[in-house]
Amino acid sequence: MLPVADIFPQLLALLQQHNKVILSAPPGAGKSTYLPLYLLQHADFAGKRLLMLEPRRLAAKSIAAYLAAQLGEAVGDTVGYQIRQEQKHSSKTRLLIVTEGVLTRKLQQDPELNSVDLLLFDEFHERSLHADLALALCLEVQQLRPELQLLIMSATLDMAHLADKLAAPVVSSEGRSYPVTVEYALPGSQPLAVQVAALVQQALSRHQGNILVFLPGQAEINQTAQLLQQQGVAPDVQLHRLLGSLTLAQQQAAIAPPPAGLRKVVLSTNLAETSLTIDGISVVIDSGLCRQSRFNPRQGLSVLETAAISQASAIQRAGRAGRLSPGHCYRLDTAEKWQRRARFEAPEIEISDLTALRFEVAAWGCQVDDLNWLTPPPAASLAVAEQLLQQLGFIDSKGVITKAGRQAHKLGTEPRLAAMLLHAQTLEQQGNRHAQALACVLAALLEDTRVLQGDIYSLLGRVKQALPQQWQQAQSFARMLGCQLTEQLPLQLTAILALRAFPDRLAKRRGQGYQLANGIGAVLQDNHSLTGQDWLVVLHMQQFGRENRIYHALSIATDGLTADWQAELSWQTHTIWDEKNGRFYTEQQLNFGQCLLQAKPAALQLTAEQKQQAWQSYIRSKGLSCLNWSDAALQLRARVALLQQHQPEVAWPDFSEDGLLNNLPQWLGAYLAPLSKSAALAQLPLYDALLACLSYQQQQLLNQLLPTHWQAPTGSRPGIDYLAEGGPALSVRVQEMYGQMSSPTLLHGKINITIALLSPSRQPLQVTQNLASFWQNAWQEVRKEMRGRYPKHYWPEDPAQAMPTTKTKKAMLK
Repeated sequence: MLPVADIFPQLLALLQQHNKVILSAPPGAGKSTYLPLYLLQHADFAGKRLLMLEPRRLAAKSIAAYLAAQLGEAVGDTVGYQIRQEQKHSSKTRLLIVTEGVLTRKLQQDPELNSVDLLLFDEFHERSLHADLALALCLEVQQLRPELQLLIMSATLDMAHLADKLAAPVVSSEGRSYPVTVEYALPGSQPLAVQVAALVQQALSRHQGNILVFLPGQAEINQTAQLLQQQGVAPDVQLHRLLGSLTLAQQQAAIAPPPAGLRKVVLSTNLAETSLTIDGISVVIDSGLCRQSRFNPRQGLSVLETAAISQASAIQRAGRAGRLSPGHCYRLDTAEKWQRRARFEAPEIEISDLTALRFEVAAWGCQVDDLNWLTPPPAASLAVAEQLLQQLGFIDSKGVITKAGRQAHKLGTEPRLAAMLLHAQTLEQQGNRHAQALACVLAALLEDTRVLQGDIYSLLGRVKQALPQQWQQAQSFARMLGCQLTEQLPLQLTAILALRAFPDRLAKRRGQGYQLANGIGAVLQDNHSLTGQDWLVVLHMQQFGRENRIYHALSIATDGLTADWQAELSWQTHTIWDEKNGRFYTEQQLNFGQCLLQAKPAALQLTAEQKQQAWQSYIRSKGLSCLNWSDAALQLRARVALLQQHQPEVAWPDFSEDGLLNNLPQWLGAYLAPLSKSAALAQLPLYDALLACLSYQQQQLLNQLLPTHWQAPTGSRPGIDYLAEGGPALSVRVQEMYGQMSSPTLLHGKINITIALLSPSRQPLQVTQNLASFWQNAWQEVRKEMRGRYPKHYWPEDPAQAMPTTKTKKAMLK
């Protein structure tokens, strides 16, 4: 009997009184397996149907197989599962285990969930986008069907916050796990794979049983595996990779118990953190890292980061070693740094692209604010999502789903790809044979850009042989469109179709890089086969450092583009500043977003609005460096950027380069209309224009949290430099800091100011963020030198007890 059984009487009593209950149980307690089986067989749930949400496909299949075996049945009888492209259930199924996208689809198809009596959210602590959305929708369903019961199960989560938001009781299981000894391994300067491989070899020699290694991503897993193979492991050791990109069969092989007499080392991403049980794990090696996709709404792009995991995730990982016996965990970290990690992971809703979520809300038939969210979706990310959905034609200006949006939603894929599939029908009707077949295969490839290798056109022609999983998905799309797949695809339509999915990513060559239709700049990956092409449709790009790097794209001809988009494009009049001749001129332009397709001369127009637009276009083309930035204006931008970083919940304006260029009309437009010469740009009051973007309350808060000056004990007010490398800094004579043991800080102590301590003649002596350490360690040497160079000044032996001063010794006596 597993530990969760101890709380069954309390749980059943709560389920009789409430339609929402929260279950807190650590890994290994049995909440994913023993509890569902118990509920199935209990009299209170006789004849009732249960639906359980599992975040991952492999966990859904594995748990269904385990539970069916416990009942002595085949999967699909009492216990079944449904994941994308695969399902096993029947009319006899009373417990259906589903993955996240499947649950969202079921809710949309049956908004009252009439076929479900109890819905279990497993591993809810992962706070995935789909789980948060599904919970918000289920809370809506309960308003129509109060008898629908929700059981939210979590291993590690802020239970007080969750209980308060849901007004739900919490029942806790203590769980049963064996002690796990945690050993910290000091991170070194060698590559991560080298350090982890050394720990694996050490663990193999010191411990028995199987080893589970957590690495951030596929690259580190492959590098570590290659190193271990080169170094050699004992003949009785099997090496396995466990990745989300593997097939289910490959994943199942990684978690299966090794043959008798053998051990296994499993190199995994955070896929193995929860739900999955890998038999016989006695040692965990934790890199402390994960790969995290973070959406940048300003760029409209996701950044794939290698990020530090939270304490909660680290505890989860270590716990995998204590399921069956006492275990050992190696953490590539220090105990001190581990204590400074975030307690919990950020919910995906705070850091993800929200286009699919916003589309689901529109399909549900309400606005985002109408739903009860555990964590509200960020306004900036929502705005980007709504803009794209409007561009695709799936929602109107009020956020209501359109007829085309309804058709797209039925296709069950992300909005971009749905737009491409629908347009293929139009092309087919125009006489382009097999356009739909091409769109189905292309959509299947673009659902996972990791399969895009080499020439895309060549790949399209051999998907059936090279990528059977993608071919199966293409067949699914074909069934929904009512067409037949063929390997004789009209490849000349590929770029035209792709642009319907990525209308914001048409790219025009500009210098050494490209300008995209959404206004951002990008560069091709080094030695890319498309280098030098004038026009591209970007399929896959990511932020890499300070640049947006294009990995996969297609070349496109502008005549084909204009022919396909003629109904959506129109000529517009634009007045432009000609820098070379120092005058304005007007032309007719055919633009695709911010990419100019064609232009022709027109009669000169010089209204205030036209001049303003001309200057805005000029500044965007030149960048903000064409303006005369005062130090005060630059400091203001840096201060606001710092607050944006530390207070994302406050709607601070975006003063970054991209933010200011994208919002030129709002903050600078009124100042531009009267200008007639480019020299006048240097006279623009940029500081005043930026300050006007802040409300009075924001200005007061900014001055309180990040002031322009610091009040020294002597009364002087040295300025704080927010542009300094390494963070805010100030310069002050060392004598003015006597008696100060703590360094000055900002933002209620969250940010230390770097202090440049100066001599009486204002020459630099020392730079520090720790005054106490300076007085204790470096002061005596500095004092010795200063007494010789400035004998008229006061150099106390114990500066911590001295009075700050700006005077000489003689002046102090007066």
